[in-house]
Amino acid sequence: MSEIEKNEDAEMEDTSEALPAPEPPKPEKTKKEKKKMSAGAQKKLRYGALATAITCVVTAIVVVVNILVSGLMEKYPLKLDLTEDGIYDISDESVEYLQGMQKDVDFTVLMSESSFQTSGVSMKMVSELLEKYAQYSDKVHLTFVDPSTNPDVVNSYQENYTGSLTEGDIIVSDSADKSKMRVVNVSNLFSYDQEKMYYYRYYGQGTLEDCITGFTGEQNLTSALMFVTDADPVKVAVLSKANGAPIYNQTYNYYSIGMIGQTLTKNGYDVKEVDIYTDEFSPETYDLIVLPAPINDLTSTAVDKISAFLYNDGEYNRNMLYIADFTQGNTPNLDELLSTWGISVTKNLALEGDEKSAQQVTLAVGNASVPVAEISDEAYSTGLVNTSLPIVAPLCRPIEFLWESQGGGITSALLKTSETVYLNEMGSKTENNKKEQAGAQTVMGVSVRKEYIDNVPHQSSVMVMGSMMLADYYLMQDASYNNAQYFISAVNTMAGKDSSLIIAEKQLTTQTLTMKTGEMRGSVLVVFAVPALVMAIGVFVIMRRRNK
Repeated sequence: MSEIEKNEDAEMEDTSEALPAPEPPKPEKTKKEKKKMSAGAQKKLRYGALATAITCVVTAIVVVVNILVSGLMEKYPLKLDLTEDGIYDISDESVEYLQGMQKDVDFTVLMSESSFQTSGVSMKMVSELLEKYAQYSDKVHLTFVDPSTNPDVVNSYQENYTGSLTEGDIIVSDSADKSKMRVVNVSNLFSYDQEKMYYYRYYGQGTLEDCITGFTGEQNLTSALMFVTDADPVKVAVLSKANGAPIYNQTYNYYSIGMIGQTLTKNGYDVKEVDIYTDEFSPETYDLIVLPAPINDLTSTAVDKISAFLYNDGEYNRNMLYIADFTQGNTPNLDELLSTWGISVTKNLALEGDEKSAQQVTLAVGNASVPVAEISDEAYSTGLVNTSLPIVAPLCRPIEFLWESQGGGITSALLKTSETVYLNEMGSKTENNKKEQAGAQTVMGVSVRKEYIDNVPHQSSVMVMGSMMLADYYLMQDASYNNAQYFISAVNTMAGKDSSLIIAEKQLTTQTLTMKTGEMRGSVLVVFAVPALVMAIGVFVIMRRRNK
């Protein structure tokens, strides 16, 4: 083959390799046939769509219910307290008072809300309590104010307050009259183990919350509320000082004096300590005076001041509570004053001679076996909620009446011991070993003097208690006894005061104090009811699908 032919053949080969491969013929398009769905598939599709729709509806319900419950919980008390002593709840008495309020009241907390709620379990308890007050009454307006960023608000309250306002204080005030206010310090909303407090304060051992034994938040806040909403509170002068010194025996009676003042204050009385010699306690300023077991006799001048107070320029309508005690010496001037009201306090002590009748109690001065007192005049016990609880009468001086009725005056026994008590001479170093029964002894009584002026009755009263220990620190806080309830009921009756509440302290333990995590909110509806509903609907749909 010639060279030229070879080259032509090579060129033809190269050309054939460079040419693209021919495309295969395209098939003609045909119309796609519709595939018919089986009856089973149609059911699955239908129930699947139904299940999806139900899921969407239930999800929407959950969201809406959550929003509604959250809003309702802010306005209404929907939380359930599962703690043993109901430390996050308030009593029915407080609820009733809140719902009957006619005045608007401001609860102003001098701390930011976030700081208040994150300052420990105890502060969270107070925060929960404050929310309850606002939820039970639309007359209560709760606000948190940071003093560092709102000094003007603090200053507006400070103008009407003689003390010093500090961070964390709770100011309860009349919305229309800021001058009518009561300041509650958070530390006063709790009771403490004094031994633990000593080591905490002086040695830095433990924390303040470790020292807490009881919660008195409701007592103090309801008391402040009652004071602010009372148009005319009873004003009380406690004659606890004599020329600047305590008038009573501090060793035995210091805590009882405090409990008397606290109990009156917590029940809406306006209480102030007064010096019987250097201060004035005129009937224009006060409605009631309290004379707590003076160690020494009163001067004739002091006795005259008391008489003038009770007489009130012939208008009467003033009262005195006198508390006798075994710590007193001879008091002839005071005794003479009482005799004009038909009362004599003996120099004996009424002690229980029957072990079966005696009550074992814990007092501020130690443990004792003491008599139980019975109510003699039911007119002064109308405020008792549970009349079955005992009233105990430790170391009482028996009271005798010089007359039952005389010159418009009437005497009446209020509390009497059992028949099995025996008498021991006050101040005697030896006990009456014979323990001869002396019969029932009066340990609390009252003398009422009534005059009619223009056919309108005006009266003054002198009420006498036989011992400061009737108002012992522990007895007045112990819900097992009726001492506190009876004390305030009797004083209310004498003072003509209708509204009053005795709210028991709530005892706390480590378990109850930290039980906040177990508290169930009103959203229990969402946590339990809605999921249960979803599960029920799901089971229903599954069963329907299986049966179809």
